[in-house]
Amino acid sequence: MPAFPSPPLTLAERDRRWQLAREVMHAERLEALIVYGDREACAPAGFAQDCYFTNDRPGSMVVFIGDETPRVYTFASLMVADHLQAALRGDLQWIAPEQLFVGKTGRDVGAWLASRGMNGTRIGIIGLEPYPPFYFDGAMPARTLQALEAAMPDAAFVPVFRAFFQRASVKSEEELGLLRYAAHIGEAMSETLRATAKPGVSEAELVAAVTATCFSMGGYTAEILLGSGPEYVGWGPAAWQYRAQAPRVLREGDLILSEIFALYGMMETQHQAAVALGEVHPDILRAADIARASYEAGVQTLRVGRTFGDVVDAMEAPLLAAGGWHVHPLIHSINPYGPVGFGTAPGIESLPEAARYPALKRLPTVGRDVPLQEGMCFAFEPNCAFGRHMANIGGTVLVGATAGVELNDNSTRLMHADI
Repeated sequence: MPAFPSPPLTLAERDRRWQLAREVMHAERLEALIVYGDREACAPAGFAQDCYFTNDRPGSMVVFIGDETPRVYTFASLMVADHLQAALRGDLQWIAPEQLFVGKTGRDVGAWLASRGMNGTRIGIIGLEPYPPFYFDGAMPARTLQALEAAMPDAAFVPVFRAFFQRASVKSEEELGLLRYAAHIGEAMSETLRATAKPGVSEAELVAAVTATCFSMGGYTAEILLGSGPEYVGWGPAAWQYRAQAPRVLREGDLILSEIFALYGMMETQHQAAVALGEVHPDILRAADIARASYEAGVQTLRVGRTFGDVVDAMEAPLLAAGGWHVHPLIHSINPYGPVGFGTAPGIESLPEAARYPALKRLPTVGRDVPLQEGMCFAFEPNCAFGRHMANIGGTVLVGATAGVELNDNSTRLMHADI
Protein backbone atom coordinates (compact mmCIF):
# COMPACT_ATOMS: atom_id res chain seq x y z
CA MET A 1 0.00 0.00 0.00
CA PRO A 2 1.56 3.37 -1.01
CA ALA A 3 2.03 6.14 1.56
CA PHE A 4 -0.80 8.02 -0.20
CA PRO A 5 -2.88 7.08 -3.23
CA SER A 6 -1.81 8.97 -6.33
CA PRO A 7 -2.90 10.84 -8.37
CA PRO A 8 -5.80 12.88 -6.93
CA LEU A 9 -9.27 12.43 -8.40
CA THR A 10 -9.08 13.38 -12.06
CA LEU A 11 -11.16 15.64 -14.25
CA ALA A 12 -12.43 12.46 -15.92
CA GLU A 13 -13.92 11.46 -12.56
CA ARG A 14 -15.46 14.93 -12.27
CA ASP A 15 -17.03 14.60 -15.71
CA ARG A 16 -18.36 11.13 -14.82
CA ARG A 17 -20.08 12.51 -11.72
CA TRP A 18 -21.50 15.54 -13.51
CA GLN A 19 -22.87 13.23 -16.17
CA LEU A 20 -24.44 11.16 -13.40
CA ALA A 21 -26.29 14.29 -12.24
CA ARG A 22 -27.59 14.82 -15.78
CA GLU A 23 -28.72 11.19 -15.96
CA VAL A 24 -30.73 11.74 -12.77
CA MET A 25 -32.26 14.86 -14.30
CA HIS A 26 -33.20 13.01 -17.48
CA ALA A 27 -34.62 9.99 -15.64
CA GLU A 28 -36.68 12.15 -13.26
CA ARG A 29 -37.74 14.69 -15.94
CA LEU A 30 -36.05 17.61 -14.19
CA GLU A 31 -35.09 21.00 -15.57
CA ALA A 32 -32.72 21.66 -12.67
CA LEU A 33 -31.11 19.80 -9.78
CA ILE A 34 -30.17 21.24 -6.38
CA VAL A 35 -27.67 19.32 -4.23
CA TYR A 36 -27.66 20.44 -0.59
CA GLY A 37 -24.54 19.98 1.55
CA ASP A 38 -23.78 20.54 5.24
CA ARG A 39 -20.75 22.52 6.19
CA GLU A 40 -17.89 20.81 8.02
CA ALA A 41 -17.45 20.11 11.76
CA CYS A 42 -19.60 16.99 11.85
CA ALA A 43 -17.50 14.13 10.43
CA PRO A 44 -16.56 16.16 8.21
CA ALA A 45 -20.15 16.93 7.27
CA GLY A 46 -23.23 14.88 8.11
CA PHE A 47 -24.63 15.28 4.61
CA ALA A 48 -21.93 16.13 2.07
CA GLN A 49 -23.32 15.22 -1.34
CA ASP A 50 -22.14 18.64 -2.58
CA CYS A 51 -18.55 17.40 -2.24
CA TYR A 52 -19.38 14.51 -4.55
CA PHE A 53 -19.78 17.05 -7.35
CA THR A 54 -17.21 19.69 -6.29
CA ASN A 55 -14.32 17.68 -4.80
CA ASP A 56 -13.93 20.71 -2.56
CA ARG A 57 -14.61 22.03 0.93
CA PRO A 58 -17.99 20.94 2.39
CA GLY A 59 -20.76 23.45 2.88
CA SER A 60 -22.37 24.39 -0.43
CA MET A 61 -25.40 23.96 -2.62
CA VAL A 62 -24.57 22.74 -6.12
CA VAL A 63 -27.07 23.64 -8.84
CA PHE A 64 -27.30 21.98 -12.26
CA ILE A 65 -29.32 23.25 -15.21
CA GLY A 66 -29.30 20.98 -18.25
CA ASP A 67 -25.82 20.38 -19.66
CA GLU A 68 -24.35 23.60 -18.24
CA THR A 69 -21.46 23.54 -15.79
CA PRO A 70 -22.95 23.66 -12.28
CA ARG A 71 -23.05 26.69 -10.03
CA VAL A 72 -21.76 26.33 -6.46
CA TYR A 73 -23.34 28.50 -3.76
CA THR A 74 -21.12 28.44 -0.68
CA PHE A 75 -21.80 29.47 2.91
CA ALA A 76 -19.12 32.22 3.18
CA SER A 77 -16.20 33.86 1.41
CA LEU A 78 -13.95 31.61 3.50
CA MET A 79 -14.41 28.90 0.88
CA VAL A 80 -13.50 31.41 -1.84
CA ALA A 81 -10.27 32.15 0.03
CA ASP A 82 -9.50 28.43 0.26
CA HIS A 83 -10.31 27.98 -3.43
CA LEU A 84 -8.02 30.86 -4.40
CA GLN A 85 -5.21 29.51 -2.19
CA ALA A 86 -5.54 26.05 -3.77
CA ALA A 87 -5.12 27.63 -7.20
CA LEU A 88 -1.98 29.43 -6.04
CA ARG A 89 -0.65 26.07 -4.77
CA GLY A 90 -1.33 24.43 -8.10
CA ASP A 91 -3.91 21.96 -6.77
CA LEU A 92 -6.11 20.16 -9.28
CA GLN A 93 -9.53 21.81 -8.89
CA TRP A 94 -12.88 20.75 -10.32
CA ILE A 95 -14.62 24.12 -9.93
CA ALA A 96 -13.54 27.31 -11.72
CA PRO A 97 -13.77 30.69 -9.93
CA GLU A 98 -16.60 31.72 -12.25
CA GLN A 99 -18.73 28.87 -10.89
CA LEU A 100 -18.37 29.80 -7.21
CA PHE A 101 -20.84 32.18 -5.54
CA VAL A 102 -21.29 33.24 -1.91
CA GLY A 103 -24.94 32.88 -0.90
CA LYS A 104 -25.95 29.42 0.30
CA THR A 105 -29.59 30.36 0.87
CA GLY A 106 -32.89 29.43 -0.67
CA ARG A 107 -33.36 33.10 -1.45
CA ASP A 108 -30.15 33.39 -3.55
CA VAL A 109 -30.48 30.03 -5.30
CA GLY A 110 -34.19 30.57 -5.90
CA ALA A 111 -33.68 34.02 -7.38
CA TRP A 112 -31.13 32.71 -9.88
CA LEU A 113 -33.25 29.74 -10.90
CA ALA A 114 -36.27 32.00 -11.31
CA SER A 115 -34.22 34.33 -13.52
CA ARG A 116 -33.43 31.30 -15.70
CA GLY A 117 -37.11 30.52 -16.22
CA MET A 118 -37.31 27.58 -13.82
CA ASN A 119 -40.59 28.64 -12.18
CA GLY A 120 -43.24 26.17 -13.27
CA THR A 121 -40.76 23.35 -13.92
CA ARG A 122 -39.74 20.18 -12.04
CA ILE A 123 -36.67 20.80 -9.88
CA GLY A 124 -34.95 17.91 -8.12
CA ILE A 125 -33.46 18.24 -4.66
CA ILE A 126 -30.90 15.94 -3.05
CA GLY A 127 -31.36 16.63 0.66
CA LEU A 128 -35.11 16.41 1.30
CA GLU A 129 -35.49 12.71 2.02
CA PRO A 130 -34.71 10.98 5.34
CA TYR A 131 -31.00 10.21 5.66
CA PRO A 132 -30.53 7.92 8.68
CA PRO A 133 -28.82 7.95 11.07
CA PHE A 134 -28.35 11.72 10.85
CA TYR A 135 -31.48 13.29 9.37
CA PHE A 136 -34.78 11.48 9.76
CA ASP A 137 -36.56 14.59 8.43
CA GLY A 138 -34.08 15.36 5.66
CA ALA A 139 -30.93 17.48 5.66
CA MET A 140 -32.09 20.67 3.93
CA PRO A 141 -33.36 23.24 6.47
CA ALA A 142 -37.05 24.14 6.25
CA ARG A 143 -36.19 27.83 5.80
CA THR A 144 -34.08 27.01 2.71
CA LEU A 145 -36.90 25.06 1.10
CA GLN A 146 -39.46 27.72 2.02
CA ALA A 147 -37.37 30.42 0.34
CA LEU A 148 -37.02 28.29 -2.81
CA GLU A 149 -40.80 27.82 -2.87
CA ALA A 150 -41.37 31.55 -2.39
CA ALA A 151 -39.04 32.39 -5.29
CA MET A 152 -40.69 29.82 -7.59
CA PRO A 153 -44.25 29.22 -6.34
CA ASP A 154 -45.26 27.26 -9.45
CA ALA A 155 -42.25 24.92 -9.46
CA ALA A 156 -42.49 21.29 -8.34
CA PHE A 157 -39.67 20.38 -5.97
CA VAL A 158 -38.97 16.66 -6.25
CA PRO A 159 -36.91 14.54 -3.78
CA VAL A 160 -34.46 12.51 -5.89
CA PHE A 161 -31.98 11.02 -3.42
CA ARG A 162 -32.92 7.44 -4.30
CA ALA A 163 -32.23 8.02 -8.00
CA PHE A 164 -28.90 9.56 -7.00
CA PHE A 165 -28.07 6.68 -4.63
CA GLN A 166 -28.74 4.01 -7.27
CA ARG A 167 -26.04 5.58 -9.44
CA ALA A 168 -23.53 7.09 -7.01
CA SER A 169 -23.38 4.00 -4.75
CA VAL A 170 -21.55 2.07 -7.50
CA LYS A 171 -17.97 3.18 -7.10
CA SER A 172 -15.56 3.95 -9.93
CA GLU A 173 -12.00 2.62 -10.04
CA GLU A 174 -10.71 5.98 -8.78
CA GLU A 175 -13.15 5.88 -5.87
CA LEU A 176 -12.23 2.29 -5.05
CA GLY A 177 -8.61 3.39 -4.71
CA LEU A 178 -9.64 5.94 -2.09
CA LEU A 179 -11.76 3.36 -0.28
CA ARG A 180 -8.93 0.84 -0.13
CA TYR A 181 -6.62 3.43 1.37
CA ALA A 182 -9.29 4.49 3.88
CA ALA A 183 -9.68 0.82 4.85
CA HIS A 184 -5.88 0.60 5.24
CA ILE A 185 -6.05 3.54 7.66
CA GLY A 186 -8.96 1.95 9.55
CA GLU A 187 -7.09 -1.32 9.88
CA ALA A 188 -4.15 0.55 11.42
CA MET A 189 -6.51 2.43 13.76
CA SER A 190 -8.03 -0.87 14.91
CA GLU A 191 -4.58 -2.29 15.62
CA THR A 192 -3.69 0.85 17.58
CA LEU A 193 -6.78 0.29 19.72
CA ARG A 194 -5.72 -3.29 20.42
CA ALA A 195 -2.07 -2.42 21.10
CA THR A 196 -2.89 0.51 23.40
CA ALA A 197 -5.53 -1.32 25.46
CA LYS A 198 -4.07 -2.32 28.82
CA PRO A 199 -5.26 -2.21 32.42
CA GLY A 200 -4.67 1.28 33.80
CA VAL A 201 -5.10 3.02 30.42
CA SER A 202 -8.03 5.41 30.19
CA GLU A 203 -10.63 5.52 27.43
CA ALA A 204 -9.34 9.02 26.61
CA GLU A 205 -5.86 7.63 25.94
CA LEU A 206 -7.39 5.02 23.63
CA VAL A 207 -9.27 7.64 21.62
CA ALA A 208 -6.19 9.88 21.43
CA ALA A 209 -4.00 7.06 20.13
CA VAL A 210 -6.52 5.83 17.56
CA THR A 211 -7.23 9.33 16.29
CA ALA A 212 -3.51 10.15 16.06
CA THR A 213 -2.96 7.06 13.90
CA CYS A 214 -5.61 8.25 11.45
CA PHE A 215 -4.26 11.77 11.09
CA SER A 216 -0.64 10.60 10.87
CA MET A 217 -1.61 8.59 7.77
CA GLY A 218 -3.31 11.55 6.10
CA GLY A 219 -6.82 10.41 6.90
CA TYR A 220 -9.66 12.09 8.72
CA THR A 221 -11.90 11.04 11.57
CA ALA A 222 -14.20 13.09 13.75
CA GLU A 223 -15.02 10.66 16.52
CA ILE A 224 -14.64 7.15 17.80
CA LEU A 225 -17.68 5.38 19.23
CA LEU A 226 -16.37 3.67 22.34
CA GLY A 227 -17.45 1.85 25.47
CA SER A 228 -15.72 -0.48 27.90
CA GLY A 229 -16.33 -2.63 30.94
CA PRO A 230 -16.93 -6.23 32.00
CA GLU A 231 -20.42 -5.67 30.58
CA TYR A 232 -21.61 -2.92 28.23
CA VAL A 233 -24.94 -2.30 26.45
CA GLY A 234 -24.64 1.28 25.17
CA TRP A 235 -23.67 2.52 21.74
CA GLY A 236 -22.25 5.90 20.88
CA PRO A 237 -19.37 8.25 21.74
CA ALA A 238 -17.86 7.80 25.19
CA ALA A 239 -19.98 9.59 27.80
CA TRP A 240 -17.07 11.81 28.93
CA GLN A 241 -17.12 13.44 25.48
CA TYR A 242 -20.50 15.05 26.16
CA ARG A 243 -20.91 14.85 29.97
CA ALA A 244 -18.51 16.31 32.53
CA GLN A 245 -17.04 13.16 34.02
CA ALA A 246 -13.70 11.40 34.11
CA PRO A 247 -12.88 8.91 31.34
CA ARG A 248 -13.17 5.32 32.49
CA VAL A 249 -9.90 3.47 33.26
CA LEU A 250 -9.54 -0.04 31.82
CA ARG A 251 -9.32 -3.13 33.99
CA GLU A 252 -8.45 -6.74 33.31
CA GLY A 253 -11.57 -8.64 32.23
CA ASP A 254 -12.95 -5.66 30.31
CA LEU A 255 -14.25 -5.69 26.78
CA ILE A 256 -13.71 -2.59 24.64
CA LEU A 257 -16.34 -2.04 21.95
CA SER A 258 -15.74 0.57 19.27
CA GLU A 259 -16.80 1.90 15.92
CA ILE A 260 -13.92 3.46 14.04
CA PHE A 261 -14.49 5.83 11.11
CA ALA A 262 -11.68 6.33 8.58
CA LEU A 263 -12.05 8.82 5.73
CA TYR A 264 -9.80 9.63 2.82
CA GLY A 265 -10.87 11.92 -0.01
CA MET A 266 -14.43 11.94 1.43
CA MET A 267 -14.63 8.16 1.07
CA GLU A 268 -15.40 6.43 4.36
CA THR A 269 -14.78 2.98 5.79
CA GLN A 270 -16.03 1.72 9.15
CA HIS A 271 -14.42 -0.77 11.51
CA GLN A 272 -16.10 -2.40 14.52
CA ALA A 273 -13.03 -3.18 16.63
CA ALA A 274 -13.73 -5.21 19.78
CA VAL A 275 -10.83 -5.94 22.15
CA ALA A 276 -10.81 -8.31 25.11
CA LEU A 277 -8.47 -7.58 28.04
CA GLY A 278 -7.64 -11.00 29.41
CA GLU A 279 -10.46 -13.38 30.30
CA VAL A 280 -13.91 -11.96 29.62
CA HIS A 281 -17.36 -13.30 30.50
CA PRO A 282 -18.28 -16.47 28.57
CA ASP A 283 -21.40 -14.80 27.18
CA ILE A 284 -19.18 -12.20 25.51
CA LEU A 285 -17.27 -14.97 23.74
CA ARG A 286 -20.55 -16.60 22.72
CA ALA A 287 -21.89 -13.30 21.43
CA ALA A 288 -18.68 -12.71 19.46
CA ASP A 289 -19.04 -16.14 17.82
CA ILE A 290 -22.62 -15.31 16.79
CA ALA A 291 -21.50 -11.94 15.42
CA ARG A 292 -18.78 -13.65 13.39
CA ALA A 293 -21.29 -16.15 11.98
CA SER A 294 -23.51 -13.22 11.04
CA TYR A 295 -20.58 -11.49 9.36
CA GLU A 296 -19.66 -14.57 7.32
CA ALA A 297 -23.27 -15.09 6.21
CA GLY A 298 -23.45 -11.48 5.07
CA VAL A 299 -20.21 -11.66 3.10
CA GLN A 300 -21.45 -14.72 1.22
CA THR A 301 -24.77 -13.05 0.39
CA LEU A 302 -23.43 -9.60 -0.62
CA ARG A 303 -23.30 -10.37 -4.34
CA VAL A 304 -24.82 -9.38 -7.63
CA GLY A 305 -28.30 -10.84 -8.10
CA ARG A 306 -29.34 -10.45 -4.47
CA THR A 307 -31.14 -7.62 -2.69
CA PHE A 308 -30.20 -5.73 0.44
CA GLY A 309 -33.04 -7.51 2.24
CA ASP A 310 -31.49 -10.89 1.37
CA VAL A 311 -28.29 -9.81 3.16
CA VAL A 312 -30.16 -8.58 6.23
CA ASP A 313 -32.05 -11.88 6.46
CA ALA A 314 -28.83 -13.90 6.16
CA MET A 315 -27.05 -11.81 8.78
CA GLU A 316 -29.79 -11.95 11.40
CA ALA A 317 -30.37 -15.71 11.07
CA PRO A 318 -27.58 -16.67 13.53
CA LEU A 319 -28.78 -13.98 15.94
CA LEU A 320 -32.38 -15.23 15.84
CA ALA A 321 -31.31 -18.85 16.21
CA ALA A 322 -29.17 -18.04 19.26
CA GLY A 323 -31.89 -16.00 20.98
CA GLY A 324 -29.71 -12.93 21.40
CA TRP A 325 -30.62 -9.25 21.06
CA HIS A 326 -28.84 -6.39 19.28
CA VAL A 327 -28.36 -2.68 19.84
CA HIS A 328 -27.51 -1.22 16.43
CA PRO A 329 -27.90 -2.12 12.73
CA LEU A 330 -26.32 -5.28 11.39
CA ILE A 331 -25.38 -3.58 8.11
CA HIS A 332 -25.84 -0.29 6.28
CA SER A 333 -24.55 1.31 3.11
CA ILE A 334 -21.84 3.97 3.09
CA ASN A 335 -20.65 6.35 0.39
CA PRO A 336 -23.47 7.40 0.50
CA TYR A 337 -25.64 6.18 3.35
CA GLY A 338 -28.92 4.64 2.21
CA PRO A 339 -30.20 1.15 3.09
CA VAL A 340 -30.04 0.33 6.81
CA GLY A 341 -30.58 -3.20 8.11
CA PHE A 342 -31.91 -3.56 11.65
CA GLY A 343 -33.67 -6.85 11.00
CA THR A 344 -36.37 -8.28 13.25
CA ALA A 345 -34.30 -9.56 16.20
CA PRO A 346 -35.04 -8.12 19.66
CA GLY A 347 -33.42 -4.86 20.75
CA ILE A 348 -32.68 -3.01 23.99
CA GLU A 349 -36.24 -3.64 25.16
CA SER A 350 -35.01 -7.16 26.00
CA LEU A 351 -33.37 -5.86 29.17
CA PRO A 352 -35.61 -5.61 32.25
CA GLU A 353 -34.12 -2.19 33.05
CA ALA A 354 -35.56 -0.87 29.76
CA ALA A 355 -39.14 -1.23 31.04
CA ARG A 356 -38.93 2.22 32.68
CA TYR A 357 -38.55 3.96 29.30
CA PRO A 358 -42.04 4.91 28.07
CA ALA A 359 -41.58 5.11 24.30
CA LEU A 360 -39.05 2.61 23.02
CA LYS A 361 -39.44 2.26 19.25
CA ARG A 362 -37.89 -0.31 16.97
CA LEU A 363 -36.20 1.16 13.91
CA PRO A 364 -37.16 -0.56 10.65
CA THR A 365 -34.97 -1.95 7.92
CA VAL A 366 -34.78 0.60 5.11
CA GLY A 367 -34.21 -0.37 1.47
CA ARG A 368 -34.93 -4.10 1.54
CA ASP A 369 -35.71 -4.11 -2.18
CA VAL A 370 -32.52 -2.31 -3.29
CA PRO A 371 -30.73 -4.56 -5.82
CA LEU A 372 -27.05 -5.12 -5.17
CA GLN A 373 -24.65 -3.89 -7.84
CA GLU A 374 -20.96 -4.67 -8.05
CA GLY A 375 -18.94 -1.89 -6.44
CA MET A 376 -21.51 -0.85 -3.82
CA CYS A 377 -20.01 -0.30 -0.37
CA PHE A 378 -21.43 -1.50 2.97
CA ALA A 379 -20.47 -1.26 6.63
CA PHE A 380 -20.89 -4.65 8.31
CA GLU A 381 -21.81 -4.24 12.00
CA PRO A 382 -23.00 -7.64 13.28
CA ASN A 383 -23.67 -7.42 17.00
CA CYS A 384 -25.17 -9.76 19.53
CA ALA A 385 -25.89 -9.61 23.24
CA PHE A 386 -26.92 -12.07 25.92
CA GLY A 387 -28.22 -10.19 28.93
CA ARG A 388 -25.81 -7.31 29.55
CA HIS A 389 -22.91 -8.95 27.71
CA MET A 390 -22.55 -7.72 24.13
CA ALA A 391 -20.03 -8.10 21.34
CA ASN A 392 -19.81 -6.48 17.95
CA ILE A 393 -17.35 -6.94 15.11
CA GLY A 394 -17.23 -5.92 11.47
CA GLY A 395 -15.68 -3.89 8.71
CA THR A 396 -16.24 -2.59 5.20
CA VAL A 397 -17.28 -4.90 2.36
CA LEU A 398 -17.90 -4.27 -1.34
CA VAL A 399 -20.55 -6.05 -3.38
CA GLY A 400 -18.82 -8.63 -5.56
CA ALA A 401 -19.78 -10.82 -8.49
CA THR A 402 -19.99 -14.02 -6.42
CA ALA A 403 -19.47 -12.83 -2.81
CA GLY A 404 -18.58 -9.72 -0.88
CA VAL A 405 -15.08 -8.27 -1.21
CA GLU A 406 -13.64 -7.60 2.26
CA LEU A 407 -11.50 -4.47 2.63
CA ASN A 408 -10.15 -5.25 6.11
CA ASP A 409 -9.61 -8.18 8.43
CA ASN A 410 -8.57 -7.51 12.01
CA SER A 411 -11.79 -5.92 13.29
CA THR A 412 -13.91 -8.71 11.77
CA ARG A 413 -13.07 -10.97 14.75
CA LEU A 414 -12.79 -10.46 18.48
CA MET A 415 -9.32 -9.02 19.11
CA HIS A 416 -7.21 -9.69 22.21
CA ALA A 417 -4.98 -7.20 23.99
CA ASP A 418 -1.40 -8.00 25.00
CA ILE A 419 -1.43 -7.91 28.80
